[in-house]
Amino acid sequence: MVEVAKHPNVELYTYTDIKRVSGSPGEFLVTLLKKPRYVDEAKCTGCGSCAEKCPVEVPDEFNFGLGTRKAIYIPFSQAVPKIALISMEDCIQCKSCERQCLAGAIKYDQQPEEIEIKVGAIILATGTEIYDVAKYGDYGYGIYEDVITQAELERMLSPTGPTGGRVLRVSNRKTPKRIVMIQCVGSRDIRRNPYCSEVCCMVALKNAKLIKQEHPEAEVTIWYIDIRAVDEGHEEYYRRVRESGINFIRGMPEVTFNGKSLLVEGENTLTNEFVSMETDLVVLSAAIVPSPSGIEIGQMLGLDKAPSGFLKPLHTGLSPQETKTRAVFVCGTAQGPKDISYSVSSARAAASAATAWCLAGEASLELITPVIIEELCVGCKRCERNCPFGAIKVVDGVAKVDEASCKGCGICVASCPAHALDLRYYRDKQIREEVAALVKT
Repeated sequence: MVEVAKHPNVELYTYTDIKRVSGSPGEFLVTLLKKPRYVDEAKCTGCGSCAEKCPVEVPDEFNFGLGTRKAIYIPFSQAVPKIALISMEDCIQCKSCERQCLAGAIKYDQQPEEIEIKVGAIILATGTEIYDVAKYGDYGYGIYEDVITQAELERMLSPTGPTGGRVLRVSNRKTPKRIVMIQCVGSRDIRRNPYCSEVCCMVALKNAKLIKQEHPEAEVTIWYIDIRAVDEGHEEYYRRVRESGINFIRGMPEVTFNGKSLLVEGENTLTNEFVSMETDLVVLSAAIVPSPSGIEIGQMLGLDKAPSGFLKPLHTGLSPQETKTRAVFVCGTAQGPKDISYSVSSARAAASAATAWCLAGEASLELITPVIIEELCVGCKRCERNCPFGAIKVVDGVAKVDEASCKGCGICVASCPAHALDLRYYRDKQIREEVAALVKT
């Protein structure tokens, strides 16, 4: 991230949303909305003294509420750029930060700013989100304090996390002696998400092994449907985890509270035995789900969604980074669950494809494109609604074709009720003359 920020050919916009995208492939016009930090980016040194004097403490979103932050804060220790921002929803206007800041970087009057940039290609790397377990209350999450997710456990295990790398019970801040992990929470479930999230098994194995290394006396049990260790070295890692003393039970349990501790009960489907165990901490491996912001941007660009809800590539096998909109590429978990290595490889492929597109200097257009007969067009917008590539727009009551985006599918021609569209090389007159010649023959 630091290399990106320092690269002379990279212009980095942070704390910024995409408002709209217009134009055509090779000439996209992207409108950005830069949100106010209420801190001058050119003056802030990231020293953190402003946060030290801030009297407000609220739950920290980055640490999933396991720790606190101030009303003025740096989002996380490795943030790029390392610049503070003020949450006006939490700020009490005491101005302690302004008095403390020696650089004079605090700007309470800062306003949102619209920025327009022209680009030749777009790469969507919008990432993913974690399945909202609290929405459905699965396994008592949101009800019992000591039921957490793997993402929350990751923050605990991090040396820069809210607990300094120690695994603690949320309820009493004590080290748990018994830990249960439950896999496939919100995934491989037709009521929630039918697909496999791919990374959850290895994340659970890794975290379980880390806990066992720090606390050899801890009892760690993983409940699972299937352990999917498919990549190189993963099966061997799974074997080492089993040999380290971690227990595995095949089945989907239920979690209750017996008044003293959490109770995990269910059937071991390998032995057909009913298992009941008390535990101090339950960790849920929640599903990976599409990012709402990624889907929103995808809709702006006219992209399709796969049945899973993630952005759909042009072809999963042959064109995994390309999309149906020319010069728009997708990578990482924006197009589906992936681990780090697959995310990196897809990002490199998308960057390569986008670079090739921009450096070519010219693009080949489809010859078979529709022609508008303006005097017949009634501006009903049926062609605009039916075009799968967003290549037709009705402007001032007349349809206009963006030939750079058109793929020549002919759907617009077939759907026009006024016959105001003709397809080059397949014009109605040509077809009629061919039919007439065949009849004469």
